[in-house]
Amino acid sequence: MVDLISDRTINITQLSMDGLMDRQHAIASNIANVMTPGFQRKEVAFESQLAEIVEKEDLKDYIKGQNSIEYRPPMLDVFTGEIHKYRTPTLQEKAYLQSNVYEDYRPQVVTDIYSGPDSTGNNVELEREMMDMSKTGTKFLVLSNLERRQFQGLSEVIRGQ
Repeated sequence: MVDLISDRTINITQLSMDGLMDRQHAIASNIANVMTPGFQRKEVAFESQLAEIVEKEDLKDYIKGQNSIEYRPPMLDVFTGEIHKYRTPTLQEKAYLQSNVYEDYRPQVVTDIYSGPDSTGNNVELEREMMDMSKTGTKFLVLSNLERRQFQGLSEVIRGQ
């Protein structure tokens, strides 16, 4: 079942779509400069930043699962006889839980220095750019459909359907 009200899913999807839009702009610039002597193609990197954000969110979930924000007395598990003790998070854990893991997200535009230039010093390959544009557009379409379904499901819940 899809989590209808997941801020995390919506935020990651939005950041991914922002990165893909930046990538499309870089690809369009590359295509526009395919005949410009000395032009070096640009790429946009953001996937590793998204993976880091997901890891940080996973750590937050783990800390929340291991701690109780409010004090609870020890509880006896009636099935196993074990006493479960809850603890409050440390000050460092509380600060981490309150931190915004999304604020440092910035897709990076980098110059491709690995592709060999042609005789004019230009390293743009039109076929490669067209393939990259197609892949990026498909990824964007998939993410926009995911986000649309998220909001559609939320709308149905609100309307009671």
